[in-house]
Amino acid sequence: MVLFLSLLALLNSFSPKVKIENAWVRPAARGMNSALYFNLDNVTTKADALYKVTSKSAEVVQLHSTVKNNDGTMGMKEIKQIAIPAKSVVKFEPGGYHVMLINLKRSLRPHSKIEFTFYFKSAGKVKVKAIVKKE
Repeated sequence: MVLFLSLLALLNSFSPKVKIENAWVRPAARGMNSALYFNLDNVTTKADALYKVTSKSAEVVQLHSTVKNNDGTMGMKEIKQIAIPAKSVVKFEPGGYHVMLINLKRSLRPHSKIEFTFYFKSAGKVKVKAIVKKE
């Protein structure tokens, strides 16, 4: 019985705390900018926060939100972290939250894949591959 409970605890420690699904990136030429979109599913009973994303494919990688400026135009704003409530899904999509890829180190062609590392306050590091597509 003790062995079973120990094994169960060990397996539970490997279960995902957050799931990053449907990750995709817009195609763009080297030196240009692009954006990463995905669904972030916090499957735990504890809130978490995404505070950083990295990739070797861009000089700068930032968390962004689309905002409406005072003059009515749309713009982007860098944000330091994004709260992920317990048992919820946060969508990163055009016109909302997204990860900005600034000054691409290589061209992003459709059907290629880009690797990212996500950093969460509680869940730690999560590596993800995103497909390049037009939408």
